[in-house]
Amino acid sequence: MSNNWASVLAAAVLLSAAPAAAPAAAQSTAPSRQAETLDYVVRPGDTLIDLATAYMNRPLDYRRVQRENRVANPRRLSIGRTLALPVDLLRADPDEARIAGFRGAVSLNQGGVSGAPTAGQIVRESAVLSTGANAFVRLALSDGSHVVVPSNSRVRVSRLRRYAINGAVDHALTVETGRAESRVTPRTRPGGFAIRTPVSVSAVRGTDFRVSFDEASERSATEVLEGAVVVASGEAEQLAAANEGVSAAAGAVRLLPLLPAPALARPDAPQTQPQVVFEVQPLPGAERYRGRIAQDAGMIEAFAEADSAPGGPLAFGDMEEGAYFLRLTALSPEGLEGKATTYSFIRARNGVGGLASAMDQRDRRRFYRFRWEAEGVGEASFRFQLWREAEDGGVDGPLLIDQPGLTDEAFTLSDLPPGVYSWRVQGARHRFGRLLEAWSEPQQLRIGR
Repeated sequence: MSNNWASVLAAAVLLSAAPAAAPAAAQSTAPSRQAETLDYVVRPGDTLIDLATAYMNRPLDYRRVQRENRVANPRRLSIGRTLALPVDLLRADPDEARIAGFRGAVSLNQGGVSGAPTAGQIVRESAVLSTGANAFVRLALSDGSHVVVPSNSRVRVSRLRRYAINGAVDHALTVETGRAESRVTPRTRPGGFAIRTPVSVSAVRGTDFRVSFDEASERSATEVLEGAVVVASGEAEQLAAANEGVSAAAGAVRLLPLLPAPALARPDAPQTQPQVVFEVQPLPGAERYRGRIAQDAGMIEAFAEADSAPGGPLAFGDMEEGAYFLRLTALSPEGLEGKATTYSFIRARNGVGGLASAMDQRDRRRFYRFRWEAEGVGEASFRFQLWREAEDGGVDGPLLIDQPGLTDEAFTLSDLPPGVYSWRVQGARHRFGRLLEAWSEPQQLRIGR
Protein backbone atom coordinates (compact mmCIF):
# COMPACT_ATOMS: atom_id res chain seq x y z
CA MET A 1 0.00 0.00 0.00
CA SER A 2 1.43 3.34 -1.00
CA ASN A 3 1.53 6.35 1.35
CA ASN A 4 -0.85 8.19 -0.96
CA TRP A 5 -3.31 5.28 -0.94
CA ALA A 6 -3.17 5.08 2.84
CA SER A 7 -3.86 8.78 3.26
CA VAL A 8 -6.80 8.69 0.82
CA LEU A 9 -8.20 5.66 2.62
CA ALA A 10 -7.93 7.52 5.91
CA ALA A 11 -9.95 10.34 4.37
CA ALA A 12 -12.56 7.84 3.23
CA VAL A 13 -12.86 6.50 6.75
CA LEU A 14 -13.39 9.99 8.16
CA LEU A 15 -16.07 10.74 5.58
CA SER A 16 -17.98 7.49 6.01
CA ALA A 17 -18.01 6.91 9.77
CA ALA A 18 -15.32 6.90 12.44
CA PRO A 19 -15.62 3.65 14.44
CA ALA A 20 -14.85 3.44 18.13
CA ALA A 21 -11.56 1.74 19.00
CA ALA A 22 -11.43 -1.42 21.08
CA PRO A 23 -10.22 -1.01 24.69
CA ALA A 24 -6.77 -2.41 23.93
CA ALA A 25 -6.12 -0.30 20.86
CA ALA A 26 -6.52 3.35 19.88
CA GLN A 27 -6.76 4.62 16.31
CA SER A 28 -3.99 6.53 14.60
CA THR A 29 -5.65 9.71 13.43
CA ALA A 30 -2.90 10.87 11.08
CA PRO A 31 -0.39 8.12 10.32
CA SER A 32 2.85 9.50 8.95
CA ARG A 33 4.93 6.33 8.96
CA GLN A 34 5.85 4.54 5.79
CA ALA A 35 4.06 1.35 6.88
CA GLU A 36 0.50 1.36 8.18
CA THR A 37 0.47 1.08 11.96
CA LEU A 38 -2.00 0.70 14.79
CA ASP A 39 -1.52 2.65 18.03
CA TYR A 40 -1.55 0.45 21.13
CA VAL A 41 -1.73 1.86 24.66
CA VAL A 42 0.37 -0.19 27.12
CA ARG A 43 -1.56 -1.73 30.01
CA PRO A 44 -0.27 -3.14 33.32
CA GLY A 45 1.64 -6.37 32.82
CA ASP A 46 2.31 -5.88 29.08
CA THR A 47 5.68 -6.83 27.57
CA LEU A 48 6.69 -6.77 23.91
CA ILE A 49 7.29 -10.50 24.02
CA ASP A 50 3.80 -11.17 25.41
CA LEU A 51 2.21 -8.86 22.84
CA ALA A 52 3.98 -10.61 20.00
CA THR A 53 2.97 -14.05 21.29
CA ALA A 54 -0.68 -13.06 21.70
CA TYR A 55 -1.32 -10.77 18.72
CA MET A 56 1.41 -11.11 16.06
CA ASN A 57 2.21 -13.59 13.33
CA ARG A 58 5.41 -14.82 15.05
CA PRO A 59 6.77 -14.44 18.60
CA LEU A 60 10.01 -12.93 17.24
CA ASP A 61 8.07 -10.10 15.59
CA TYR A 62 8.55 -8.16 18.83
CA ARG A 63 12.07 -7.27 17.64
CA ARG A 64 10.78 -5.06 14.82
CA VAL A 65 8.34 -3.34 17.20
CA GLN A 66 11.20 -2.81 19.67
CA ARG A 67 13.42 -1.32 16.98
CA GLU A 68 10.84 0.96 15.38
CA ASN A 69 9.51 2.21 18.73
CA ARG A 70 13.00 2.50 20.30
CA VAL A 71 12.18 0.33 23.30
CA ALA A 72 15.24 -0.30 25.47
CA ASN A 73 13.97 -3.39 27.29
CA PRO A 74 11.25 -5.54 25.64
CA ARG A 75 10.25 -6.88 29.08
CA ARG A 76 9.72 -3.46 30.67
CA LEU A 77 7.13 -1.06 29.24
CA SER A 78 5.79 2.14 30.74
CA ILE A 79 2.06 1.90 31.48
CA GLY A 80 0.14 4.33 29.26
CA ARG A 81 2.85 4.53 26.61
CA THR A 82 1.64 4.38 22.99
CA LEU A 83 3.31 1.84 20.70
CA ALA A 84 3.00 1.96 16.92
CA LEU A 85 2.41 -1.67 15.87
CA PRO A 86 2.98 -2.42 12.16
CA VAL A 87 -0.27 -3.78 10.78
CA ASP A 88 1.53 -6.31 8.60
CA LEU A 89 2.80 -8.01 11.77
CA LEU A 90 -0.63 -8.37 13.40
CA ARG A 91 -2.19 -11.81 13.29
CA ALA A 92 -5.54 -12.07 11.52
CA ASP A 93 -7.36 -15.33 12.23
CA PRO A 94 -9.93 -16.88 9.85
CA ASP A 95 -13.43 -15.44 10.09
CA GLU A 96 -16.76 -16.76 8.81
CA ALA A 97 -19.83 -15.52 6.97
CA ARG A 98 -23.17 -17.21 6.41
CA ILE A 99 -25.88 -17.49 3.77
CA ALA A 100 -28.63 -15.15 5.01
CA GLY A 101 -31.01 -15.97 2.17
CA PHE A 102 -31.16 -16.84 -1.49
CA ARG A 103 -33.61 -17.32 -4.32
CA GLY A 104 -33.36 -18.94 -7.72
CA ALA A 105 -30.39 -20.69 -9.29
CA VAL A 106 -27.56 -20.02 -6.80
CA SER A 107 -24.36 -22.06 -6.55
CA LEU A 108 -21.78 -22.11 -3.75
CA ASN A 109 -18.35 -23.54 -4.53
CA GLN A 110 -16.47 -24.17 -1.32
CA GLY A 111 -13.66 -26.59 -0.50
CA GLY A 112 -13.77 -28.03 -4.00
CA VAL A 113 -17.48 -28.89 -3.70
CA SER A 114 -20.09 -27.03 -5.71
CA GLY A 115 -23.84 -27.07 -5.13
CA ALA A 116 -26.88 -25.12 -4.02
CA PRO A 117 -26.41 -23.40 -0.64
CA THR A 118 -28.67 -23.76 2.37
CA ALA A 119 -30.03 -20.98 4.55
CA GLY A 120 -27.62 -20.30 7.39
CA GLN A 121 -24.78 -22.24 5.78
CA ILE A 122 -21.29 -21.17 6.88
CA VAL A 123 -19.19 -19.55 4.15
CA ARG A 124 -15.41 -19.39 4.46
CA GLU A 125 -12.56 -17.64 2.72
CA SER A 126 -12.04 -18.53 -0.98
CA ALA A 127 -15.67 -19.60 -1.50
CA VAL A 128 -17.31 -18.57 -4.78
CA LEU A 129 -20.98 -17.57 -5.11
CA SER A 130 -22.61 -17.71 -8.55
CA THR A 131 -26.13 -16.63 -9.54
CA GLY A 132 -28.22 -17.30 -12.62
CA ALA A 133 -30.98 -15.24 -14.18
CA ASN A 134 -33.42 -13.77 -11.63
CA ALA A 135 -31.40 -15.30 -8.80
CA PHE A 136 -30.10 -13.54 -5.68
CA VAL A 137 -28.04 -14.52 -2.64
CA ARG A 138 -27.41 -12.47 0.49
CA LEU A 139 -24.25 -12.98 2.50
CA ALA A 140 -24.20 -11.93 6.16
CA LEU A 141 -20.75 -11.03 7.51
CA SER A 142 -19.75 -11.53 11.12
CA ASP A 143 -20.00 -7.83 12.05
CA GLY A 144 -23.54 -7.33 10.74
CA SER A 145 -22.55 -6.17 7.25
CA HIS A 146 -24.40 -7.63 4.28
CA VAL A 147 -23.49 -8.32 0.66
CA VAL A 148 -26.09 -9.06 -2.02
CA VAL A 149 -24.99 -10.89 -5.16
CA PRO A 150 -27.65 -10.16 -7.82
CA SER A 151 -28.48 -12.19 -10.90
CA ASN A 152 -25.89 -13.31 -13.47
CA SER A 153 -22.92 -12.66 -11.18
CA ARG A 154 -19.91 -14.53 -9.82
CA VAL A 155 -18.26 -13.28 -6.62
CA ARG A 156 -15.31 -14.76 -4.74
CA VAL A 157 -15.00 -14.33 -0.97
CA SER A 158 -11.30 -13.53 -1.14
CA ARG A 159 -10.64 -12.54 2.49
CA LEU A 160 -12.45 -13.25 5.76
CA ARG A 161 -10.18 -12.37 8.71
CA ARG A 162 -10.43 -11.05 12.26
CA TYR A 163 -7.46 -9.38 14.00
CA ALA A 164 -6.55 -10.98 17.30
CA ILE A 165 -5.48 -7.72 18.96
CA ASN A 166 -8.90 -6.06 19.00
CA GLY A 167 -11.36 -8.22 17.07
CA ALA A 168 -11.41 -5.87 14.06
CA VAL A 169 -12.68 -7.67 10.98
CA ASP A 170 -11.05 -7.44 7.56
CA HIS A 171 -13.13 -8.66 4.61
CA ALA A 172 -12.65 -8.56 0.86
CA LEU A 173 -14.62 -9.87 -2.10
CA THR A 174 -13.75 -10.14 -5.77
CA VAL A 175 -16.40 -9.54 -8.43
CA GLU A 176 -15.27 -11.80 -11.25
CA THR A 177 -18.32 -10.95 -13.33
CA GLY A 178 -21.60 -9.17 -12.68
CA ARG A 179 -22.28 -7.16 -9.52
CA ALA A 180 -22.16 -7.01 -5.73
CA GLU A 181 -24.07 -4.63 -3.46
CA SER A 182 -22.72 -3.98 0.03
CA ARG A 183 -23.92 -2.32 3.20
CA VAL A 184 -20.91 -2.25 5.47
CA THR A 185 -20.93 -1.66 9.22
CA PRO A 186 -18.27 0.90 10.30
CA ARG A 187 -15.00 -0.96 10.81
CA THR A 188 -12.41 -0.57 13.56
CA ARG A 189 -8.80 -0.28 12.42
CA PRO A 190 -6.90 -2.20 11.27
CA GLY A 191 -9.93 -3.91 9.77
CA GLY A 192 -11.56 -2.85 6.54
CA PHE A 193 -13.71 -3.91 3.64
CA ALA A 194 -12.84 -4.01 -0.05
CA ILE A 195 -14.43 -5.22 -3.26
CA ARG A 196 -12.04 -5.98 -6.08
CA THR A 197 -12.58 -6.49 -9.79
CA PRO A 198 -9.97 -7.43 -12.39
CA VAL A 199 -9.36 -3.70 -12.99
CA SER A 200 -10.12 -1.94 -9.69
CA VAL A 201 -10.22 -2.03 -5.90
CA SER A 202 -12.97 -0.25 -3.93
CA ALA A 203 -12.08 0.07 -0.24
CA VAL A 204 -14.05 1.39 2.74
CA ARG A 205 -14.46 1.00 6.47
CA GLY A 206 -18.21 1.62 6.60
CA THR A 207 -20.59 2.63 3.84
CA ASP A 208 -23.29 1.55 1.37
CA PHE A 209 -22.05 0.97 -2.17
CA ARG A 210 -22.24 -1.21 -5.27
CA VAL A 211 -19.53 -2.64 -7.52
CA SER A 212 -19.94 -4.24 -10.95
CA PHE A 213 -17.60 -5.60 -13.60
CA ASP A 214 -18.38 -6.04 -17.28
CA GLU A 215 -16.15 -8.69 -18.87
CA ALA A 216 -16.88 -7.61 -22.44
CA SER A 217 -15.68 -4.01 -21.95
CA GLU A 218 -13.27 -4.83 -19.07
CA ARG A 219 -14.78 -1.93 -17.17
CA SER A 220 -15.81 -1.72 -13.53
CA ALA A 221 -18.30 0.64 -11.95
CA THR A 222 -18.50 1.69 -8.30
CA GLU A 223 -21.54 3.59 -7.03
CA VAL A 224 -21.57 5.15 -3.56
CA LEU A 225 -24.93 5.56 -1.83
CA GLU A 226 -23.69 6.46 1.66
CA GLY A 227 -20.27 7.31 3.10
CA ALA A 228 -17.22 7.33 0.85
CA VAL A 229 -15.19 4.82 -1.16
CA VAL A 230 -11.62 4.83 -2.45
CA VAL A 231 -11.38 3.33 -5.95
CA ALA A 232 -7.92 2.41 -7.24
CA SER A 233 -7.06 1.14 -10.72
CA GLY A 234 -3.36 0.74 -11.46
CA GLU A 235 -1.66 3.92 -10.27
CA ALA A 236 -4.88 5.96 -10.51
CA GLU A 237 -7.04 6.57 -7.45
CA GLN A 238 -10.29 8.40 -6.82
CA LEU A 239 -12.30 9.16 -3.71
CA ALA A 240 -16.05 8.98 -4.30
CA ALA A 241 -18.54 10.42 -1.82
CA ALA A 242 -22.25 9.72 -1.53
CA ASN A 243 -24.18 10.03 -4.82
CA GLU A 244 -20.97 9.75 -6.84
CA GLY A 245 -19.64 6.92 -8.96
CA VAL A 246 -16.33 5.84 -10.44
CA SER A 247 -15.88 4.16 -13.80
CA ALA A 248 -12.55 2.33 -14.04
CA ALA A 249 -10.85 0.69 -17.01
CA ALA A 250 -7.24 0.05 -18.02
CA GLY A 251 -5.75 1.97 -15.11
CA ALA A 252 -7.93 5.05 -15.65
CA VAL A 253 -10.69 6.23 -13.33
CA ARG A 254 -13.48 8.75 -13.90
CA LEU A 255 -15.49 10.38 -11.12
CA LEU A 256 -19.08 11.09 -12.15
CA PRO A 257 -22.30 12.09 -10.40
CA LEU A 258 -24.89 9.35 -10.10
CA LEU A 259 -28.06 9.75 -12.10
CA PRO A 260 -31.14 10.72 -10.08
CA ALA A 261 -33.84 8.16 -9.49
CA PRO A 262 -36.15 7.70 -12.49
CA ALA A 263 -39.94 7.66 -12.24
CA LEU A 264 -42.67 5.40 -13.54
CA ALA A 265 -45.09 6.83 -16.08
CA ARG A 266 -48.12 5.33 -14.27
CA PRO A 267 -47.01 4.49 -10.73
CA ASP A 268 -50.49 3.63 -9.42
CA ALA A 269 -51.55 1.34 -12.25
CA PRO A 270 -52.03 -2.32 -11.24
CA GLN A 271 -50.28 -4.99 -13.27
CA THR A 272 -53.22 -6.81 -14.86
CA GLN A 273 -51.83 -7.95 -18.22
CA PRO A 274 -50.23 -11.36 -19.02
CA GLN A 275 -46.73 -9.87 -18.67
CA VAL A 276 -45.54 -7.46 -16.00
CA VAL A 277 -44.39 -4.33 -17.85
CA PHE A 278 -43.48 -0.88 -16.50
CA GLU A 279 -43.30 2.31 -18.56
CA VAL A 280 -40.53 4.62 -17.33
CA GLN A 281 -40.53 8.38 -17.81
CA PRO A 282 -37.49 9.40 -19.91
CA LEU A 283 -34.58 10.60 -17.77
CA PRO A 284 -31.85 12.77 -19.38
CA GLY A 285 -28.51 10.97 -19.42
CA ALA A 286 -29.97 7.50 -18.92
CA GLU A 287 -29.02 4.80 -21.40
CA ARG A 288 -31.32 2.16 -19.92
CA TYR A 289 -33.26 1.35 -16.77
CA ARG A 290 -33.03 -1.47 -14.23
CA GLY A 291 -35.84 -2.87 -12.14
CA ARG A 292 -35.76 -5.32 -9.25
CA ILE A 293 -38.91 -6.88 -7.80
CA ALA A 294 -39.25 -8.17 -4.25
CA GLN A 295 -41.93 -9.01 -1.73
CA ASP A 296 -40.48 -6.47 0.74
CA ALA A 297 -39.49 -2.83 0.40
CA GLY A 298 -35.94 -3.56 1.58
CA MET A 299 -35.39 -5.91 -1.38
CA ILE A 300 -34.37 -8.72 0.97
CA GLU A 301 -36.70 -11.16 -0.78
CA ALA A 302 -35.88 -10.07 -4.35
CA PHE A 303 -36.75 -12.62 -7.00
CA ALA A 304 -36.75 -10.88 -10.39
CA GLU A 305 -34.57 -8.34 -12.18
CA ALA A 306 -34.58 -6.86 -15.66
CA ASP A 307 -32.88 -4.16 -17.71
CA SER A 308 -34.74 -2.25 -20.36
CA ALA A 309 -33.58 -1.90 -23.92
CA PRO A 310 -32.61 1.68 -24.79
CA GLY A 311 -35.83 3.66 -24.92
CA GLY A 312 -37.94 0.61 -24.11
CA PRO A 313 -40.05 -0.44 -21.14
CA LEU A 314 -39.02 -2.68 -18.27
CA ALA A 315 -40.48 -6.08 -19.05
CA PHE A 316 -40.74 -9.05 -16.70
CA GLY A 317 -42.41 -12.38 -17.23
CA ASP A 318 -45.61 -13.60 -15.65
CA MET A 319 -45.75 -13.79 -11.85
CA GLU A 320 -48.19 -14.83 -9.17
CA GLU A 321 -50.80 -12.42 -7.91
CA GLY A 322 -49.93 -10.39 -4.85
CA ALA A 323 -48.50 -7.17 -3.49
CA TYR A 324 -44.92 -6.41 -4.55
CA PHE A 325 -42.25 -3.72 -4.58
CA LEU A 326 -40.23 -2.44 -7.55
CA ARG A 327 -36.82 -0.79 -7.08
CA LEU A 328 -36.10 1.39 -10.10
CA THR A 329 -32.73 2.82 -11.19
CA ALA A 330 -31.20 4.38 -14.29
CA LEU A 331 -27.86 3.42 -15.86
CA SER A 332 -25.51 5.86 -17.55
CA PRO A 333 -23.53 5.13 -20.75
CA GLU A 334 -20.49 4.52 -18.48
CA GLY A 335 -22.35 1.67 -16.78
CA LEU A 336 -22.95 3.52 -13.51
CA GLU A 337 -26.22 2.64 -11.80
CA GLY A 338 -27.85 5.69 -10.26
CA LYS A 339 -29.99 6.38 -7.24
CA ALA A 340 -33.03 4.23 -6.63
CA THR A 341 -36.68 4.79 -5.91
CA THR A 342 -39.06 2.10 -4.70
CA TYR A 343 -42.68 1.65 -5.76
CA SER A 344 -45.34 -0.66 -4.42
CA PHE A 345 -47.64 -2.30 -6.95
CA ILE A 346 -50.40 -4.86 -7.20
CA ARG A 347 -50.14 -7.85 -9.49
CA ALA A 348 -53.61 -9.17 -10.26
CA ARG A 349 -54.57 -10.60 -13.62
CA ASN A 350 -57.66 -8.98 -15.04
CA GLY A 351 -58.19 -9.22 -18.73
CA VAL A 352 -60.56 -10.32 -21.44
CA GLY A 353 -59.37 -12.75 -24.10
CA GLY A 354 -60.67 -15.28 -26.60
CA LEU A 355 -62.97 -12.75 -28.28
CA ALA A 356 -65.08 -14.25 -31.08
CA SER A 357 -68.36 -13.55 -32.85
CA ALA A 358 -70.72 -15.80 -34.79
CA MET A 359 -73.98 -15.38 -36.72
CA ASP A 360 -77.00 -17.69 -36.43
CA GLN A 361 -80.10 -17.36 -38.63
CA ARG A 362 -83.45 -18.50 -37.24
CA ASP A 363 -86.94 -17.70 -38.57
CA ARG A 364 -85.51 -15.27 -41.12
CA ARG A 365 -83.75 -13.34 -38.37
CA ARG A 366 -80.06 -13.00 -37.86
CA PHE A 367 -78.63 -13.34 -34.37
CA TYR A 368 -75.10 -12.23 -33.61
CA ARG A 369 -73.47 -13.84 -30.59
CA PHE A 370 -70.35 -12.27 -29.08
CA ARG A 371 -68.20 -14.43 -26.78
CA TRP A 372 -65.12 -13.85 -24.62
CA GLU A 373 -63.16 -15.39 -21.78
CA ALA A 374 -62.31 -13.78 -18.46
CA GLU A 375 -58.64 -13.77 -17.47
CA GLY A 376 -57.83 -13.58 -13.77
CA VAL A 377 -58.87 -14.82 -10.35
CA GLY A 378 -62.23 -14.18 -8.70
CA GLU A 379 -65.68 -13.22 -9.93
CA ALA A 380 -65.78 -10.72 -12.76
CA SER A 381 -68.42 -8.53 -14.39
CA PHE A 382 -68.31 -7.27 -17.95
CA ARG A 383 -69.26 -4.27 -20.04
CA PHE A 384 -70.04 -4.73 -23.75
CA GLN A 385 -69.70 -1.89 -26.27
CA LEU A 386 -70.43 -1.85 -30.00
CA TRP A 387 -70.24 1.00 -32.52
CA ARG A 388 -70.36 1.41 -36.27
CA GLU A 389 -67.25 2.43 -38.14
CA ALA A 390 -67.36 5.34 -40.55
CA GLU A 391 -67.37 4.17 -44.15
CA ASP A 392 -65.34 7.16 -45.37
CA GLY A 393 -62.55 6.58 -42.84
CA GLY A 394 -63.65 9.54 -40.73
CA VAL A 395 -64.70 9.62 -37.10
CA ASP A 396 -66.50 6.48 -35.94
CA GLY A 397 -70.15 6.74 -35.11
CA PRO A 398 -71.59 6.91 -31.58
CA LEU A 399 -71.98 3.85 -29.39
CA LEU A 400 -74.89 1.70 -30.48
CA ILE A 401 -74.63 -0.64 -27.51
CA ASP A 402 -73.12 0.11 -24.10
CA GLN A 403 -74.20 -2.64 -21.72
CA PRO A 404 -72.56 -2.83 -18.27
CA GLY A 405 -73.17 -5.32 -15.46
CA LEU A 406 -72.97 -8.50 -17.49
CA THR A 407 -72.08 -11.69 -15.61
CA ASP A 408 -72.09 -14.11 -18.55
CA GLU A 409 -69.13 -14.32 -20.93
CA ALA A 410 -71.43 -13.76 -23.93
CA PHE A 411 -73.85 -11.20 -25.38
CA THR A 412 -76.39 -11.58 -28.21
CA LEU A 413 -77.78 -9.00 -30.64
CA SER A 414 -80.18 -9.40 -33.55
CA ASP A 415 -80.95 -7.75 -36.87
CA LEU A 416 -77.92 -5.51 -37.19
CA PRO A 417 -77.99 -3.54 -40.46
CA PRO A 418 -75.23 -4.23 -43.00
CA GLY A 419 -71.99 -2.40 -42.32
CA VAL A 420 -68.68 -2.55 -40.48
CA TYR A 421 -68.81 -2.62 -36.69
CA SER A 422 -66.28 -2.66 -33.87
CA TRP A 423 -66.83 -4.12 -30.41
CA ARG A 424 -64.93 -4.57 -27.19
CA VAL A 425 -65.40 -5.89 -23.68
CA GLN A 426 -64.27 -4.59 -20.32
CA GLY A 427 -63.59 -6.96 -17.43
CA ALA A 428 -63.92 -5.72 -13.85
CA ARG A 429 -63.24 -7.41 -10.51
CA HIS A 430 -62.27 -6.48 -6.96
CA ARG A 431 -58.84 -7.69 -5.86
CA PHE A 432 -56.58 -6.59 -2.98
CA GLY A 433 -59.02 -3.86 -2.00
CA ARG A 434 -59.06 -2.28 -5.46
CA LEU A 435 -61.43 -2.24 -8.40
CA LEU A 436 -59.53 -3.55 -11.42
CA GLU A 437 -60.80 -2.70 -14.89
CA ALA A 438 -59.33 -3.67 -18.24
CA TRP A 439 -60.58 -3.33 -21.82
CA SER A 440 -59.98 -5.84 -24.57
CA GLU A 441 -58.63 -4.78 -27.92
CA PRO A 442 -61.45 -3.76 -30.31
CA GLN A 443 -62.63 -6.48 -32.67
CA GLN A 444 -64.17 -5.91 -36.10
CA LEU A 445 -67.41 -7.40 -37.43
CA ARG A 446 -68.49 -7.07 -41.10
CA ILE A 447 -72.16 -7.65 -41.96
CA GLY A 448 -73.10 -8.00 -45.61
CA ARG A 449 -76.45 -7.55 -47.27
